[in-house]
Amino acid sequence: MAGKGKMPTLAEQFADVVRYLGSLETEERIKALPHLLERAPNVEVGDKWREAEDGAPAGDGGASLRHRGLRDFSLDLLPIKLDSHAALTRLDVSNNELTDLPGLASLPNLEVLSLQRNWFKALPAEIGQLQRLKELDASRNFLRPNEASLRWDKLRQLAKLQTIDLQYNQKVCRAEHREAIRNALLPHKVAVLVTVWEEMAKAPGGAGALHVGACAAQRNPALLRSQLESWGTVHLRRRLVRDFGQEPTPARDAGVDRAGVIERLLQCYRNEGLLYIDDNASGEDLNAGIGKRRTVRIDGIPVRDELLHEILTELREWRGNRRRGGSSINRERPSIDARSYMILRAPGLGENAEGDAPSRRARRMNRKMERNQRLWDLAIQAMEETDPVFAKECSEIAVTFGFTGSPHIDKQNSTPFYGLSLGDFAEGTGCVMVECSARVVAEVNTKGRLGRIDGRHPHWVTEYDGTKERFSLIYYDTVSPFQTPGPAIFSTFQR
Repeated sequence: MAGKGKMPTLAEQFADVVRYLGSLETEERIKALPHLLERAPNVEVGDKWREAEDGAPAGDGGASLRHRGLRDFSLDLLPIKLDSHAALTRLDVSNNELTDLPGLASLPNLEVLSLQRNWFKALPAEIGQLQRLKELDASRNFLRPNEASLRWDKLRQLAKLQTIDLQYNQKVCRAEHREAIRNALLPHKVAVLVTVWEEMAKAPGGAGALHVGACAAQRNPALLRSQLESWGTVHLRRRLVRDFGQEPTPARDAGVDRAGVIERLLQCYRNEGLLYIDDNASGEDLNAGIGKRRTVRIDGIPVRDELLHEILTELREWRGNRRRGGSSINRERPSIDARSYMILRAPGLGENAEGDAPSRRARRMNRKMERNQRLWDLAIQAMEETDPVFAKECSEIAVTFGFTGSPHIDKQNSTPFYGLSLGDFAEGTGCVMVECSARVVAEVNTKGRLGRIDGRHPHWVTEYDGTKERFSLIYYDTVSPFQTPGPAIFSTFQR
């Protein structure tokens, strides 16, 4: 049970769904692995050597708060005495859900700071106070290559800074981003580490072996590997151990990279009959195997026919209208395979302080909303009649035409989303498929219905006749406090 005064988690709110999906996963797992009645312990790859690091005394000026599930940071959490704070030289807060480090200025002698695998959209506000900082690991967060996110003015105050690691920050992914950051930190010469996929692909044994498709739009959603591709390597390693009973593979073993982990995982699925390879195919390429996981089929909540008709009429007027953002050249999310893709942001979000001139981006968003106000109003009306609470929390609506496939995870979402699809495509096609667990997926029928799905699990659109029209409205929230993902779906009623 949630503690007194504490908001229950999604898993607690939908405990019946969690139990139901868990029972299906267990049923499938014990068919092949009867000894795994319960999932194996959560031994993440590398935990054995991490245990040695984390369990070591905090001597030599170091302190670790990694893997604590923290959303808020306080100096009181540090495993050292208050009078030792000023002497601290190394701090590791990685693998949490932190967005800031208040009190950081009280650690003036820090030389190494690890923020890896958190939820930082901007570097800590007090980062400029760490005058002795040499190494900053901010990899695998949600940082962007701009002043607001990376606080260049404060980083320039750090004369001893030698390295800043920004690898696997999704929006910091180009060679020009790396160069811009280097230039922004001048006159200090700082090594800036950035994941540039084009460079990795050109390297020996490059990214082509590590990933299939440069983005979700280029992945065949029927292939099991494509469905798994959205997960990070650590998650896939953990799945091998927890769900398939495999021995942990040392993360530092250079001989077992992401491609090796996925190959082992696909072989496990193959052994259980959950991956199908065409008998006519030459050889046995596991990457070309079709996923055959257990499927739960559910319907979203129906929207009134009259309102659906109004929304569809508005969408047809939007489609092809370049001025309104409905033309085929307007694809605001090019990593997704859609003929048109437009994002409407809730009025009033992201506005400047009173008296300040709106930014160019804000003016552009405002113009787009002015041209699509009726579409927004109708969409929100449908949500108000279904979930009035979320109607107030919805920060953006993605308006799409011809959305196909594209297995992906919505990493910026704070909460689950709702999807509504409309058009003359056939009933039971063009559904949203989402991974619920290692062996279970759910197919959510959103045609004329609002389906609630947690997009922080891999999801994609199932096949439909491409000569037919399929519009979709995706309601999501990127500004509310982050909710830890729970079940991928929120109903157990199967159609």
